Amino acid sequence: MADKETGNVTPSGLSNEDEELRNLSRAECCTILGLPEDADDESIRQRYGALLRQYKRKVDEYGTTYDDLAYYKRITAAYDTVFGFTHDFSDDNPTSPVPYKVRKKWAKFIAWLDQYKLAVFLGAVIIFLAVMFTVQTLNHGKTDIKIKFVGAFAQDPQINLTEQLNEKSEVFGNAQVTFFTVTTSTTLLDASARTGAESFLGQLMAKGALDVILIDKESFDVYVAQNAFLPLDEFYEAYTAAHGGAYLMNVYQYESEPDSRGNVLVKSGIYGIDVTDTTFFEGTGLTWLYDAEKGQEKTMIFCIASKTRNADKAWSFFEELSAAK
Repeated sequence: MADKETGNVTPSGLSNEDEELRNLSRAECCTILGLPEDADDESIRQRYGALLRQYKRKVDEYGTTYDDLAYYKRITAAYDTVFGFTHDFSDDNPTSPVPYKVRKKWAKFIAWLDQYKLAVFLGAVIIFLAVMFTVQTLNHGKTDIKIKFVGAFAQDPQINLTEQLNEKSEVFGNAQVTFFTVTTSTTLLDASARTGAESFLGQLMAKGALDVILIDKESFDVYVAQNAFLPLDEFYEAYTAAHGGAYLMNVYQYESEPDSRGNVLVKSGIYGIDVTDTTFFEGTGLTWLYDAEKGQEKTMIFCIASKTRNADKAWSFFEELSAAK
């Protein structure tokens, strides 16, 4: 600290080369600042402020050199001596608006980051994947029901069918609707058809990936023997009993046959119910693609995925479809 009576000063951060700045008299301080030796305190304040602004403009435009820092140390040491202040001269950018302590901590952080950049990168990747997984899990949990159209069906690209079904249904409000379109002209030589088939099989194998499958007759015959659908016998018996015990619509049954080893892969029972005549999809973006000229009938069969986690809600949707006649 400065001693205003003797004129001694010990500013922080000065090197041995700046030893002469440690013992300045007031007259010497005024000379360094370009003032008369008997200048008053107010003149010194104004002069130092003007020199500091001039210094800042120069370093902002051209950058800071060692000579600039030496000049800054010299005029500031003179100012400190007069008013008893102590500046930290270890700062290489003293006119920065960002405090030196903040810049020093930031520099240490950058150095640490550079040293451990691989570990930091891997950590960032892990955090990103964890966040994405969490978001997908939350979104997955919000879905009421997962509906898949399989066969001669498509969605009008200009209309959001999912939004329409969510608004129309009283069973669900946040459905996930997807398509695997197969027509009479589709072949497995078509890359998109192969991809669609692989995706559908993957969904059938995954627990909870699908709930309701609305499928045409040709596609139903292919997948029913692959244990793709949940047996509907108990659901349908309760449904018919509630409506006077009569079968109200066409059902699709499967008669199991043992394989060469006598094993039964798919038990006999009802696996689909015809909902072709439902009016539920009228006025929506659902498009029928059956080809009557090639002998393909207009059919839509309601099935529940064998690995559904939502069988009761899926059946409630069937009741909604069957009531729309």
